[in-house]
Amino acid sequence: MLRLILDRGEVAVPPESMFLLDVDPGQPAEDVLRAAWNHPRVQLWGLSGEPPVVPAGLNGMDAFRFAVSAPFVAYAEREGKGRWGDKTPAYIGHVGRLAAIWPDARFVVLVRDGRDVALSVMDVPFGPNNAWAAARSWATAIRRGHEAAARFRGRVLEVRYEDLVSQPTETVGALCDFLGLVYSDDMLAIEETDRSKVVADQSAWFTNVWNGITTAAVGKWRTELTPRQVEIFETVAGDELRALGYETGDATASPALIPAYATHDAAMRGVNFVRLRLVQERGREVRHVLRRKLAR
Repeated sequence: MLRLILDRGEVAVPPESMFLLDVDPGQPAEDVLRAAWNHPRVQLWGLSGEPPVVPAGLNGMDAFRFAVSAPFVAYAEREGKGRWGDKTPAYIGHVGRLAAIWPDARFVVLVRDGRDVALSVMDVPFGPNNAWAAARSWATAIRRGHEAAARFRGRVLEVRYEDLVSQPTETVGALCDFLGLVYSDDMLAIEETDRSKVVADQSAWFTNVWNGITTAAVGKWRTELTPRQVEIFETVAGDELRALGYETGDATASPALIPAYATHDAAMRGVNFVRLRLVQERGREVRHVLRRKLAR
């Protein structure tokens, strides 16, 4: 939702890039550029032609910056815009690396009640598969966002999903001020966005955005998570929920349940790897995914 809002303004925000986790500043810039330009995620952006040539005289981080910026610049130029951004949740643990590449970059961390997040991610083939795993993943991301905000003061803005959907004009206006963008009411009309902005492979996962900005999904966990799921989630991530001002109950789950949830999540990750990476994507990202898993 937030990606589409910003993309309707003066900044071009393509689908998730991911390739910044798959390239190394120690590689020759020409190799980095080719790897980025031909990365499976970037291929979904529909860029045409060959990548640009790394300018003579660029070395070190300057050459690397040019190489990894090239796909974004090309995407923005195609969209008729002079600025670009990126929306890739996996980068929450790599803000330091991104800040080193782009010293003037600003970062937005979108925060949402983790129990509603769990509802969203447990049904897709790339995320946690039960309440325990969803709570661990969400709490880790929250902590990393706080760490980034503390380390890069003035460059990281936390935006609450609940504020975004209940007070979109004020929230997006403040966000534009932070990013140095011009706000317009048209940015909020995401239901009018060309649906090709969401790549075909992922369209089934993001159908709700075409309903426009609405509070309908706020607090859905209260009726759609089971009491046991809520108990498990709050046991794992209760501290993070309360620190953000979200109310929690008093019940706690038995630690004896954790091995069962961990085993279930691990088994389903294997199933989903085959389902998503080998069947749906036809192996498009397998080598990159495996390399990231080994790195972790």
